[in-house]
Amino acid sequence: MESPRLFIGDLAQQMGIAPSAIRFYEAAGLLEAVERTDSGYRVYGTRAADRLRFIRRAQSLGLKLSEIKRLVDSPRGSREDERAILDRFIAQKIIETRSRIAQLHATARRLSGLGSMLDAQPPPDRCHIGDCGCWLPA
Repeated sequence: MESPRLFIGDLAQQMGIAPSAIRFYEAAGLLEAVERTDSGYRVYGTRAADRLRFIRRAQSLGLKLSEIKRLVDSPRGSREDERAILDRFIAQKIIETRSRIAQLHATARRLSGLGSMLDAQPPPDRCHIGDCGCWLPA
């Protein structure tokens, strides 16, 4: 059975994204058209929709396009080999995510401190918030 042929607009509509996003993913090496028509239109198959779903799921987990590309470009091997690559990747992303959470908690504490400082001692009337750093702690 032959897979359906989709033009970029049809695929974009089916996936709920802009055609420019598909072109961007193609330029980034994450997706490729199955073929082009004589007039240069991109034609995609069902594998492109699967790949786009994968990209969107990966992005929803916080993966950067460069990281998604590494996964896409990883060599095909046995299920165990591919699973080992994925396990290492996930473990690294968990470490990075926990580090980012700690950074965000530290930023929240600094912002709370700034709010308390401003409540206790507002900036002088001559201070313009966008020009003066007197309200920002060092």
